[in-house]
Amino acid sequence: MQKQCIKICVVLVTVTLVHSLLFASTSSFQNQATFLQHTDNGLYVVHQKGLPYTNGISALDDPLVVWSHNLIDAIYNTTSNTIDGHVFAGTWLNPPLEAQLFTLTGGGTPEWGYSGTEFFTDAGDAAFTLAAVDEDAAGLNVIKWTGPGDGTPDWDTSFAGYGVSSYGPIAVSDDGSTIAAVASPPGTDAHLLLFDADSSVCLANYEATGLGFPRYVKINADGRYTAFIASATLVIYDRDSLDVRAQIPMGASNSALDISGDGDVIAYGWTSMVVRQWDGSMYQTLWSWNTSGYYVTRIAISTDGSTIVSCWYTTTFTTLKIVVHDISSSTPLWTYDYPTSSGAYQESANDVDITDDGAYFIVGSLGDAANINPEVHIFQRDSTPYIYYTVDMPGSMFSVDITSDGSYATACGKHVHANQMGRGGDIILIETGIIGIHSDDFTRSPEKFMLDIQPNPFSKRTVIRCEMRDESEQKLKIYDVTGALVKQWNHPTIQQSNCVSWSGTDQADRQLSAGVYFVQLETSSRTIAKKAVLLR
Repeated sequence: MQKQCIKICVVLVTVTLVHSLLFASTSSFQNQATFLQHTDNGLYVVHQKGLPYTNGISALDDPLVVWSHNLIDAIYNTTSNTIDGHVFAGTWLNPPLEAQLFTLTGGGTPEWGYSGTEFFTDAGDAAFTLAAVDEDAAGLNVIKWTGPGDGTPDWDTSFAGYGVSSYGPIAVSDDGSTIAAVASPPGTDAHLLLFDADSSVCLANYEATGLGFPRYVKINADGRYTAFIASATLVIYDRDSLDVRAQIPMGASNSALDISGDGDVIAYGWTSMVVRQWDGSMYQTLWSWNTSGYYVTRIAISTDGSTIVSCWYTTTFTTLKIVVHDISSSTPLWTYDYPTSSGAYQESANDVDITDDGAYFIVGSLGDAANINPEVHIFQRDSTPYIYYTVDMPGSMFSVDITSDGSYATACGKHVHANQMGRGGDIILIETGIIGIHSDDFTRSPEKFMLDIQPNPFSKRTVIRCEMRDESEQKLKIYDVTGALVKQWNHPTIQQSNCVSWSGTDQADRQLSAGVYFVQLETSSRTIAKKAVLLR
């Protein structure tokens, strides 16, 4: 992320020390965000804006974006998080035509690249199973790696004459056990190619006879059930029985599809989103939902089956609608409309992914001509504002992913808008800071070092919840955006209760002005901070 700082001299990047706190300032910019960053020199208040358009490989000095990588000629097709902060991605169009593995600490330089022609990739969430399909003049290659190393595949296998669609032709189960791809020889029906991750020999090469071309594929958490679209029909295939579990006419061909972790909930649609649940013999319709003038383009179901996120576009391509449902009801928990733009560049959501518990999700979009809306949004299900974090990218995002616990997210795409002539690709890794923030973690996390602020934003009073190991010298501090310490609670107060009530006042009990503040929990060994927004 690009950062501007102020000092009374002219240098490329400068800082000013105020109250032992370094702060940054930036000119007005669309979707500016503000964060508290810890460094060896103290704390920075960082005002952050989108990635610089001329960015090459850069280790960004930003609290959430760990690294970015820019390609001059190639475009990134797909990206996935996998274990230990690694990211697996695929490129196409121009060299380098590669499947690439990035490490958390590599600064955005690929650890390795494997050359081919046009890569679509996916990776296991909980295991180092990396898989790709690569289509060349001879047909389709399916390739599997185990992870770090020199990029030599564990195995690869070829299907002469087969081709894939560009919508989403490969999926890896969360546990890394199973790889699924959809493809077909020219002019024939969709084939599901199913693999055990340890073998290049197909478990199944199932032809969806009479159903049409391959479009999209998803797989459940343990790899038993694969859902794929053949033209306008949804097929669910059972790995254990090597047979079709269900076949459902969709009424139209589209790529809005997902399946829950246990494989018992599916959602799909175009003019309406249809949600079905397995009753022991078939997928019964639970409910459907639509909104006039909108069409669903992408769907994500949390692994636990509790939450469904859908992304909707209009034929004017002027806005997007994000809709969140609890599985139990057709009434949305909430909807969010992107600010309306001109529609000249066809704003549309290209990908969505969700945490296992449904608490957070990421949306990647093509972007709008007026550059009103960032191309990467991370949303939170249970808090307002719904937007947790945004990244304003130079071009269009084709693929996004978020780890099962929400700790890391990645996004990739084209360096200019998808509807513009041009080339080049961008990929980023985001360390979200979500771990230890949402309230469920108070009962789940073994780290016992957490900070939560509810409600946030607030106007009269908010409750700050803290949880930490039995440590002395605990302090809870609040800073304003200039870096000034405005409020502090010390060890005895925090020890008496895990909750501290704050009514938007300073240490002298004077009302503070509306704006962004930073709540910081400190112990002798650790520090965690979170932004709070005070409304008046």
